[in-house]
Amino acid sequence: MTSDICESQHRGNPLVSCESALSQLLMRATPPRSAEPIPLLASLGRVLGKAISLDRMEPPLPRSAMDGFALRSEDQEIPRELLSTVYAGTAEVPMIGVGQAVAVMTGGTVPPGADTVVPVECTEVHEGTLFVQEMPLAGRHIRQAGEMGMEGKEILHAGQRMTSADITAAAGCGAKEVQVFPKPRVVILSTGDEVVPWDTIPELHEVRDSNRVGVALQVESFGGFVVEQTHVLDDPEALESSVADALAIGDLVITIGGVSMGQKDHLPEVFASLHVEKLFHGVSVQPGKPVWAGCRNQQFVLGLPGNPISSFVMLEIFGRPLLNQLSGQHSPKLPQPQAGVLLTPASSRKRPRYLPATSSVQEDGLIGVRVCEESGSGDWSALAGANALLLLPPRAERHVGDAITYLPLG
Repeated sequence: MTSDICESQHRGNPLVSCESALSQLLMRATPPRSAEPIPLLASLGRVLGKAISLDRMEPPLPRSAMDGFALRSEDQEIPRELLSTVYAGTAEVPMIGVGQAVAVMTGGTVPPGADTVVPVECTEVHEGTLFVQEMPLAGRHIRQAGEMGMEGKEILHAGQRMTSADITAAAGCGAKEVQVFPKPRVVILSTGDEVVPWDTIPELHEVRDSNRVGVALQVESFGGFVVEQTHVLDDPEALESSVADALAIGDLVITIGGVSMGQKDHLPEVFASLHVEKLFHGVSVQPGKPVWAGCRNQQFVLGLPGNPISSFVMLEIFGRPLLNQLSGQHSPKLPQPQAGVLLTPASSRKRPRYLPATSSVQEDGLIGVRVCEESGSGDWSALAGANALLLLPPRAERHVGDAITYLPLG
C-alpha cells in the first residue's frame, strides 16, 4: 500500500506526467515583448526579436556555378571565338554574340547573351577557339538572378536562436546589428545544512555544492543569464529571505533541494508564504519525482530535488523548454526522443525513467546507447561523460540490442 502511494502521489498531490506538467508550465510563460540591438558577431545563441531580410535581390546578376565557358546554347556544338575571361568580382563583362564564348570562373557574372555554362572538363581550346564536347543546354550551371530571393525576403525569422550558420546568413544580408530578446535573468539557490563550497575539502558528514555549479552551466547553455547564485541553510527564515530577494531580481528562481518529504524540506511552505502559485509538485518520473514549479505573475520558480541526477534531469526536461520560451524562442517543446539501440541492459519500475547514458555511432550506422553506471539518483559520478538520457517507459525491461529511445544532451 505504501509503495502504491509513493508511486501515485507526493505530499498528498497526485503525480502528473512530464507532458502535462510541462504544458502547465509553458501555458503561463509569456515570451518577451521588446528586443534590444547588439552587434551581429555577439549574437551567437541569442534569440532574434526581429526578422532579418535580404537587402537586395540575390544573386543580383546571373552567376556561374562552376569554372567553364559562358555561351549561347542555340549555337549548339559549333566552335566559338573566345573573347575574354570573367572572374568572380569582374565588373565589366562583354556581350556574347553568335559563335562567341567567354571563359568564366565560379561566381563570375554570366555575360549578357549567354544562357549556359559548359564546364572546363567538357571543352578544348586551340589557338583562341573553343571546342565543346557536349551539346550545350540552356540554363545549365548558372545561378539565375534572384533565385535565392528578391529584396525583402525573410531569411531569418523572429524567435530563432542564432547559430553560427544563421550568423553567416545574416552577414550575407549585410546585417551589422540584430535585434534580440533579452536573456531571462536566473537566480540559483542551493540549500542544505550539509552542503559546503565545491572547492573545499568536506567533512565526512558534508557534501560539495557541485549541483549548483552544474545547474548554472545548464542554465547558461539553455540561454539564461545567471545574475546570482548562492547557498542557503535549511532555515525557514533564511530561505524565505533568500527566495524573496531572488524574486526581486530574477525572471526564474531555481532552488536545489528542500522540496521532498524531509523534516527540513521547507521550500513549498516558503513559496506559498511569498504568494508563488503552485503549478505542480510531484511528477510521475524517475528520478526527480519531488520537482516543484510555480509562478508569481511572470516570475517563475523551479524547485529541483537535491540529488544530482534528479536535479540534472528535471532541469533538462523542464528548465530548457521554460527558458526557451522566456527567451522568445519559437516552439519550445519537451525534448524529442531519438531512436537508438541499447548496448547495456536497463529497466524501470512503475514510473517513466531517465538514465544518464552515452551515445555514439556504431559500425552499422545505428546510434548505440550505453547506460552510465550509477548507484542511484545521488550518484553524481554517473554524470561524467553523459551525452544522452535513456528514456524508459514504466515497467520496462530492455536487453542488449533492443531498440530504445533517448534524448541527446547539448
